[in-house]
Amino acid sequence: MFKYFINTLVLLSCFLGTAQGENEIKNDSVTYKQAYGLRAGIDLASLIRTGIDEEYTGFQILADYRMSKRLYIAGEIGNESIDRTSERVDYKTSGSFIKAGVDYNFYQNWLDMDNMIYGGARLGYANMSQTLNRYDYNTDNNYFPVFTNVVDREFSGLNMVWLEIQLGFKVQVLNNLYLTANLQLKRRLSEKTPDNFDHLYVPGFGRTFDTNGIGVGYSYGITYRIPFVRK
Repeated sequence: MFKYFINTLVLLSCFLGTAQGENEIKNDSVTYKQAYGLRAGIDLASLIRTGIDEEYTGFQILADYRMSKRLYIAGEIGNESIDRTSERVDYKTSGSFIKAGVDYNFYQNWLDMDNMIYGGARLGYANMSQTLNRYDYNTDNNYFPVFTNVVDREFSGLNMVWLEIQLGFKVQVLNNLYLTANLQLKRRLSEKTPDNFDHLYVPGFGRTFDTNGIGVGYSYGITYRIPFVRK
C-alpha cells in the first residue's frame, strides 16, 4: 500500500512540474498590443509666443496616425500673423499653412511603453498676404542720409512651398497623453513673392533670408491619441 502511495506522489509531482513549466512558458510569451489611432493636439510654442510677443499671433494643430509599428502619417496645420516694426523695415504678414508627411520611430520600446524618438519629412505650403509699410534703402555709405521709402501697400495671393526635415521625440506621460518636441530644418522649393520685393516672414516656415532658401524652426506641444484598434 505504501508503495502505491509513493508512486502516486511521484506521478502527481511530475504532473505539477509539467503544468508549472507550461504556465511559465505562457507567462513568458505574453504579448502587449499597441494602440493604433489618431493622435492630435496643439503646439504650445506658438501659444506661449502669442502671449509674450506683442507683434506675433499664432496657433497650430499637430496630428499623426499610426500605419505600422514604426511608421506614422503626420502633419501640422495652423495660421500665423506678425506685425513687425524694425529699424530698416515695417511690415505685416498673415496667412495659413499646412504640412504633411511621415514620421519614423527609431526607438525600441520596452513591453507596453509607447514612446518615440523619430525622424520625419514634411512638404509644406503657406498661403499669405503681406503689407509693406515702409523700408530704408540699403547703403554701406554712412556719410549720406538713409532714404526711407513709404509704401503702405498690401500684396495678397502670395505663397511658398518647402521641404522640411524634423528630429524629435514624443513621450507618453499618461494613458494616451503625450508630450512632443522637435527641431526643424527647411528648404524653400518655390514661391510667389510681392512685386519688386521678397518675403520677409512666411507662416509655418518662419523668417526668410535673401542669401539662401534655408529656414529653421521648432515646436513643442501636447497631444492625445484616440485608440481605434489595438494590434
